Amino acid sequence: MNLVKENNISYKDIRKIKLGAVYTKNKTTFRVFAPKRDKINLVITDDYKKVRRNIYPMTKDARGIFTLSLEGDYDGYFYNYIVDDKYEVTDPYAVSASINSLYSAVVNLEDTDPVGFRESKSPQISEKEAIIYELSVKNYTADQSSGAYNRGKFLGLAEGDTTFKGISTGIDNIEDLGVTHVQILPIYDFISVDEDDSKFFDDDNYNWGYDPELYFAPEGSYSTNPLDPKSRIREAKQMVKAFHDRGICVIMDVVFNHTFKTIDSNLNTLAPKYYHRTNPDTSFSNGSGCGNELASEKPFVRKLIIDSLVHWAKEYKIDGFRFDLMALIDLKTIQIAIKELKKVNPNIIIYGEPWMALSSPLCYEQQIWKGRQKSNGFGVFNDDFRDAIKGDVDSYGKGYIQGIFHNKHAIETGIRGSIDYGDWNGFADDASETINYFNCHDNLILYDKLAISLEDTRDITSYAKLALGIIMLSFGKPFIYEGNEFNHSKKNDSNSYRSPLSVNAINWEEKKNNLELFNYTKDLIALRKSIEAFKYTSKEEIEDRLKFIQDLDESLVAYILDETYLVIINANVNPMWVCGDILEKYFVNKNEEKIVKIFDKEGINNISVEVAEGLSFEPLSVNVYYIGETYGL
Repeated sequence: MNLVKENNISYKDIRKIKLGAVYTKNKTTFRVFAPKRDKINLVITDDYKKVRRNIYPMTKDARGIFTLSLEGDYDGYFYNYIVDDKYEVTDPYAVSASINSLYSAVVNLEDTDPVGFRESKSPQISEKEAIIYELSVKNYTADQSSGAYNRGKFLGLAEGDTTFKGISTGIDNIEDLGVTHVQILPIYDFISVDEDDSKFFDDDNYNWGYDPELYFAPEGSYSTNPLDPKSRIREAKQMVKAFHDRGICVIMDVVFNHTFKTIDSNLNTLAPKYYHRTNPDTSFSNGSGCGNELASEKPFVRKLIIDSLVHWAKEYKIDGFRFDLMALIDLKTIQIAIKELKKVNPNIIIYGEPWMALSSPLCYEQQIWKGRQKSNGFGVFNDDFRDAIKGDVDSYGKGYIQGIFHNKHAIETGIRGSIDYGDWNGFADDASETINYFNCHDNLILYDKLAISLEDTRDITSYAKLALGIIMLSFGKPFIYEGNEFNHSKKNDSNSYRSPLSVNAINWEEKKNNLELFNYTKDLIALRKSIEAFKYTSKEEIEDRLKFIQDLDESLVAYILDETYLVIINANVNPMWVCGDILEKYFVNKNEEKIVKIFDKEGINNISVEVAEGLSFEPLSVNVYYIGETYGL
C-alpha cells in the first residue's frame, strides 16, 4: 500500500507532520503512523511500574496516522501504543524512555537544558578544517585510571581536570591533542545492554550500540540515573556542551541501515513490512547482515530518518553525523537530509561507510558506494588509502609502512585527496569527500595490526608515527580512533563490539607509557593546522598547491605544498638520502641555499639545513621542511 501516492500527499506535506508526543504544558498530542492497523489505543501512566493504567482510543485519518490529544500537563508520564488489542509497543518518535526502553516518555524538553546550554554556540569550524577523533562514551572513562567520577557515562566524558599519574585523561586529553571534532559511537537508545546501573560494569553487559531501538532518545545506560527519562537527555546535552566549550565539535554515529528487532520491533508492529525492505517472497532482506534493513526510500521511513537527524542537530546541537553502512541508505534521502541539516548548521558534516554487508534490493543507482558521493556534499571512508597504508584490516597483510613499496602510487593518490582523473585512480571530485584513516572501531586497531604483521616489533612506535604522519599530511579529512595517539591495544580483538571493558576501555597507563607518541601526534596536528594548503580541497586548488617529486626510491614519497613546505616520507627501515640537485629544481622561484626542518620523528623542531649537501632521513620517518631560512609555527 502506498498511501502517499494513493492520497496524493507530497513529501513536503509529510515533512510537516509532527509525529510522537507533541508536548505543551496544557496539552499533549500523540501521533503515530500505522497505515495497515485498524485500532491503536494509547496507554499512559505516571509510573511505568503501576499495574493500573489509563487507556484511550486514537483516531485514524486518511494518511494512516492515529491521533489523540490529552488536556493537562503530562510531563514525565510514560506511554505506549496498544495495536489491534494484541501488541504493546513504544513510540518510534519517543524523545526519551523508561529504563530498558519498556515505555516511551513524555518530556518537556525545555526542562532538560543544562545551565547555559541553549545560549551556547557550536564552534564555527569549517568541515575543510576537520580533524576527527572517534571514541566511545563508555570506553573513554570507564577504567579507574581515567580519574573520572562518573566513569563511562555522559558526565564522565564531560568532566575536566582528570588525571592519571600526572597526565591528562578524558576530555582534557582530547583538547590537548588538538583535534577539531569527536565522532562518538552510538548514543541514541540501543537495546543490547541492560541499563540497570548496578550492571553497568558487568563483563557481559557491554556493546558498541549498533542495535537501534529508539532513534530520538539518548541511551539510558550512559545516564547516571537511567530511571529518570530527563536525566539521559540533560546529561547528553551536558556532554555536548563540554566539548563545545572547549572548541570541539561533536559528530554522532547513526545506524539507519537496520533495527535490532525485526518482526517484533515497534516499527514493524505498527506498520508491518513497511519500514523494512523485503524480498520477492516477502521475507526481510538482509543487506545489513543483521537480519533486516530499513527501507529508507519510502516516504515515512525517509521522514523518520530526517526527523531524527534534525532533532539531534537542533535539540542537542550535534555538529555532524557518521552513517553506518551508508550504502543501504538511498542517495535521495541523504541529499534531502543534508539540505535540511544545513539549515540548522551550515558547518554540519555528513559522511559514512560506502558499503553494505550483504546484497540489497535497494535500486543500485541509489546505493552509496565510493564515487556516489561525488559533488553531493558528503564524504565516505577511504578504505583504499587505509589498506595501502598498512595492509588488510584483520590479518597479516602488509602495506606501504611495512615495506610494500609498490603501494607508493596508491599512497600518493590518497595524499592528493583521492580525486579521480588522469593517472590518479581516485573516487572523489573534491578532497572534502574522503575520510582518511588507517583504523576505526571496527577491525584491528593499528597497534594490534602492526604487532601481528611485523617480524620485528621493537620499533613499533615508528610505524605508528609513519601511519599518523601520512594521514595528517594528506588532503581530505584525517580521522583517528581513541588511543591511536598512545598505542592503545585491544588485545588483538578484531571485533570487540560486545567484548568486556578489559578489552575495550582506555587504560590511561598506555598514555603514560607512550607519552612520546602522544606528543608527536599533538605536534603533527598542530603542524597540519598551520599549513594553509590543507584548507583547500578542489581538484584545481590541489593541482596548484601540490607537486610530487619524481625519480626517488620507491620507499620515499616526497611532495611540495604551496611552494613552501617540503614533505618527505621515508618508509624504509634504513636511513635514506636525496641529493640537493633533485630537490632544488622543485623550489619554484626560490634559490634557497638553506631550508628549515620543522618536523621529524621527534615532532616539531626548527633546524636549518644546507640544501646543496642533500637531505638525509631517519628510518621510518615523516620529515617536513620549510623552504626558507626563517620559520615560526
